[in-house]
Amino acid sequence: MQINMPRFEPGKEVRVVRNIRNDGSFRDRDKGDLLVTAGSTGIVRSCGYFLQTQLIYQVYIEAENKVVGVRDSEVIDATLPWVPCLFRSLDKAKLTCSLVMFGKPLASKGDVIEVYRAHRNLDDGSVNYEVKFGDHTIRLDATRLTPIEA
Repeated sequence: MQINMPRFEPGKEVRVVRNIRNDGSFRDRDKGDLLVTAGSTGIVRSCGYFLQTQLIYQVYIEAENKVVGVRDSEVIDATLPWVPCLFRSLDKAKLTCSLVMFGKPLASKGDVIEVYRAHRNLDDGSVNYEVKFGDHTIRLDATRLTPIEA
């Protein structure tokens, strides 16, 4: 079992990359209520481990005037450019470019595709998405997809 070392020290400003919902820790709120929205920034107060495997930061979110616990995978350095995650699993998106694999076209610019999974790089804050084309799963940079106009 590998235990991760903290990436952030107390006093460091971090940005939450996912919506944080009440897991039952906030007794005055219903379980599942939104506590902090993705993109919010806060200051690390302390860190510790849950079940000796998950690194948890205690983060003070000044805009919400609350302290929340967030997993290591839910925060990035606040100085990194903020790239919102626009798509989740099963969302539809439009390609901003054509895709070719081994010289054969997979999809054309403007085609609507389904997002399989979203990934955030915790080191640089970038977002990319896994999409499927037949037997192929491809990871695309966030700039390669755009929302479908309503």
